[in-house]
Amino acid sequence: MGVKNEPRRLAEQFGKMSLKLFPLAFLFVFAMCVMVGLTGAGPWVVVPFGLAWMAGVLSLIVRMAKRSPVLVVKVTAEGTNQAMWLLIAPLLLLVLDAVLVGGALVIPLVVLAAIMAPLLLRKRGRVPEVLRTLRPLLAADESVLGDGIGAARGARGWDEGFRLVVATDRRVLVARSTRSPEPFLQVDVPYRRVSRFGIEWKYWGRVGALSLTVAGVDGAPSETHVISSIVPANLLSIAEALESHGVHPDDPAAVSEAESAWEEAQRRGASPQRLLDRAAMNTRQFDRGLWLLVALSAVTLYVIPYGGATSVLLLVLVVGGICGFVSGTKSSLAYLVPLNLLVSPTFLFTDASGVIGLMLGLSAAAAVGLWAGSALREARAGRANAPAEAASRPGRRPARGSFRYAISGQGLIRLSGMLLVAVIALVAITSVAGFELPTLRLALDEATAKQVPVDGRSNLTGNAASLTYTPGPELHEFITDNAPASQPTDGARWELRSSFTEGFNVVSLASYIKEPRLDDPAAVAAFVARKDHEHSGLAGFHVTHTERVVDGRKGYVWNHGSERGYWYYAAWFPQPVHTVRVECIARNQRDRFKRLCAEAVGSLTLHK
Repeated sequence: MGVKNEPRRLAEQFGKMSLKLFPLAFLFVFAMCVMVGLTGAGPWVVVPFGLAWMAGVLSLIVRMAKRSPVLVVKVTAEGTNQAMWLLIAPLLLLVLDAVLVGGALVIPLVVLAAIMAPLLLRKRGRVPEVLRTLRPLLAADESVLGDGIGAARGARGWDEGFRLVVATDRRVLVARSTRSPEPFLQVDVPYRRVSRFGIEWKYWGRVGALSLTVAGVDGAPSETHVISSIVPANLLSIAEALESHGVHPDDPAAVSEAESAWEEAQRRGASPQRLLDRAAMNTRQFDRGLWLLVALSAVTLYVIPYGGATSVLLLVLVVGGICGFVSGTKSSLAYLVPLNLLVSPTFLFTDASGVIGLMLGLSAAAAVGLWAGSALREARAGRANAPAEAASRPGRRPARGSFRYAISGQGLIRLSGMLLVAVIALVAITSVAGFELPTLRLALDEATAKQVPVDGRSNLTGNAASLTYTPGPELHEFITDNAPASQPTDGARWELRSSFTEGFNVVSLASYIKEPRLDDPAAVAAFVARKDHEHSGLAGFHVTHTERVVDGRKGYVWNHGSERGYWYYAAWFPQPVHTVRVECIARNQRDRFKRLCAEAVGSLTLHK
C-alpha cells in the first residue's frame, strides 16, 4: 500500500497524550486524597472515582490509537514477525510490573504471562514458514499487488483455518498452513476465472472478510471461498488488485468507502479533531443548548428534587439528551461544568462525600444523554462530520465584555468553571481545617429561626405531645413549624440543638397529619416498611425496627449509626390524625445527645 512507519509522528502523538494524562493523574490524586480522604467518603464514592479514573485513561488510550499514524507490522519469509512481538511485549511489561509491585496478588498475572509468552514465541515462525513455501511458486518477474492473512470460515484450529491471500499482477492465490493435511494452494487461478468478490466489515470496521467466487472448469459449478479476520488495509489492497484486473465487487460502494477511510487514516495525526471544538462551541445552537440545560436542570434539581435518586438520574439523562440534540455537537459535553455548579450548593446541606457521589452520578447520566442527543442530531442531519461543518460556519462572535458575550455558551462555561474550582477549593480547605460547610447553614438557622428559652420542656405547637430534658450550656430551643396544608399543626416541629460550632446535634419532637391517613393496619404496615427502607439507606446496611409503647400507643423505633459517623434514633407513633415522632441525630456530641434523647423518650407524653 506504499506506507512506511513514521516514528517521529508516533512519538509526537504519544507525547501529546502523555501531557493530557499527567494532569488527569494529578487531578485524580487530588480528588482521592483531599476530596475523598479528608471528607470521610465511603466505598460508594471511592469506587466510582476509581472507575472514572480507569474510564478516563481508557478513553485517552482509545483516542490515541484512533488518531495515531498508521503502524506497519512486517512479517517476512526470513523469520521476522513483528505482529507476534506486539502480543508478547505487554506480557513482558506485566511481569515487570509484578516484580516492582510484589505481593501474592500478582502471582496469577506472572503465571498467565509465563504460559502465554512461550506459546506465542513457539508459534511466531508459522507465518514466515508459509511465506518461504509460497515464494518459489511465484515467477521471478511476478509482482505482488496485495496480500493478507485471515481465517477460513468454519475451520477449527490454526493449522486448518489459516489462509494467506495473495493477489499478484497475474493471478490470485489462497494458501493454507504448511502443517495442514490439505494441498498447500487452495486457490491458484488467473483473474479471468474470478467471477466476483465481496468484502464485509466487522467489529466496527476493525477486521474484514473477503469472499471470492471462482468459476469451475469444464462446466463445474462455481466455488466461493470466504476468508475472514483480515486486516482492513490488507483487504483493501487485495480488493484494489481484483478491481484493477476487471473483477467486479458485489458492493462497489463498500470498496469506495474503504478507500476513503484508508486515505483518511494515512492523514491521521496531522490535524486531529478535538472533542471540545471552540469553533463548534461558538454557535447559537450551542448557546441555546446550554441555556436550556441550565433551565431544565434547575427545575429538576430544585423544584422536584424529592422523586428519589433513580428518578433524578433518569430526568438528567433525558435533559442531557434534549440539550445535546439542540446543540448539535459533541462539544456539548462541556455542559457538565455548569451542571456540577448547580449541584455545588448541596455542599451546604450534606457531607462532602455525598455531594461528590451525586456529582459523579449526575455527570455520568448527563454525559450519556449529551453524547446520545448530539449523535442523534448528526445522524438525522445525515452527516457524520456535523461538528466540523458547524465549526466552518460559526456565528458572529459577540464583543468581549458585552452581556451577550457573558451569557454565551463559552462565557457561561468559563465562568462556571472558575466558580466550581473555587467551591471545590473551599470544600477542600474547610475539610483540612476540620470545618464543614453545612455548619454555615446551621449558623444561618440559629440566627433566623424562632428561638424559645431553654427551660427543660418542649414547646410543640398544637400540644400533640410533650417531653422534658435537663437544660445545659450551649443548648438552643427552636420552633420550626411548617404548615403547608389546611391544618395549623401539620408539620409542627420543636428542636433542641447544640451550638452550630459543634455541628448538627439535635433532639426534635414533631407531629404530622399523614396522607393517606394511617387509620388501618395495612396503612401502618406500609408506612413502617417505608421507614425500614429509608433508615437502611441512611445506615448503609439493612436496618429493621423495634416496638415501644407510650401511653398505650404502639410506636416503632429505629436506632442505628451510619457510614458518615452520625447516630440516628427515631420513634414514630402512627395515629389516624396526629402522628408523633421523636428524632435524635448526633455526631460531634454523641454521648451528650444520647443522654438527652433518653430523657426525652422516657418523659414523652402523648396528648392527642
